[in-house]
Amino acid sequence: MILSILKYFALFFLIVIVQLFVLNNIFIGNYYGFLFQPQLIVMFVLLLPSSMQHSWLILVSFLAGFLFDVFFQSWGIHAAACTLIGFTRHYATRDIENVIGARDEDNQIWTSKKGQVWKWTYFLTFTAIYHFLFLLIESHGHNFFTRLLPSFVCSTLIAFVLILLLENLIYKPARN
Repeated sequence: MILSILKYFALFFLIVIVQLFVLNNIFIGNYYGFLFQPQLIVMFVLLLPSSMQHSWLILVSFLAGFLFDVFFQSWGIHAAACTLIGFTRHYATRDIENVIGARDEDNQIWTSKKGQVWKWTYFLTFTAIYHFLFLLIESHGHNFFTRLLPSFVCSTLIAFVLILLLENLIYKPARN
């Protein structure tokens, strides 16, 4: 159990380091810079164990978002978005343990055990919800069609690809 907790602490700090030193330092340009705002903290919340109790999932999601806010000085936006994702994620994953519990694929993360289409839908849906809420709160709802929607689409797609890449690098898929 301690090893599992340390694994998730390491995952969280890896995400913070990638966000802080790589993603926040990419310069797109003054005019198109608003399009590139991928947030990888959603990856941490999505990869938490599916067997985690709902109240603990909400608490851990809030704390992860709060720590992300502390690192990036974003005034609670990440905490609010992570808490919503932690709350709703439970309802999408509550039957997962029954489906994959009988399998003996211990070398994979639980998201890979459900299937590729399910995993892509799961990551894309929750990444889109997270980015929409994050960008809506950040922009206060202003410039919805000119800035928020293009930024939402670009940031969601970039974060989705990065999450798939990092998830496959960290948790190597098993060869059949």
